[in-house]
Amino acid sequence: MSRLGFHSISDIETMTLREYYLRLEAYQLHEIDVQEKIALQAFYNQSVQETTGKKHPRPKYRKFKQFFDREEQELAVRNVFADDTMGISEKAKRHTQTELFMRRAQEFKKLREQGKIDMNAWKRAGINAGGD
Repeated sequence: MSRLGFHSISDIETMTLREYYLRLEAYQLHEIDVQEKIALQAFYNQSVQETTGKKHPRPKYRKFKQFFDREEQELAVRNVFADDTMGISEKAKRHTQTELFMRRAQEFKKLREQGKIDMNAWKRAGINAGGD
């Protein structure tokens, strides 16, 4: 409880559930700050040490965001604590669901063009299973 800013039992007893969740969200956002600092240091270490390519070595991650995406981390925390009045979680969910659908549709199209998806397999499955 001390990590959430409580130092006495009376503070905890008088706190509302909404205040508790607000403090918990603030603590988790603070932890993202700490993680970002650690990741930034690791990114700098990695950019010096880890490379790809033997003839012409280059850093594995060119941008810090490829290594640590702060917005994604914050969005995950906010989606846990967001209520309907904030509109954060629903908007974010719609956005990510749309992106996921588009990626899957593109992957489906690519696999169909490669001949890895049989569009008539369901017909044969019905015949083999003793269907109409």
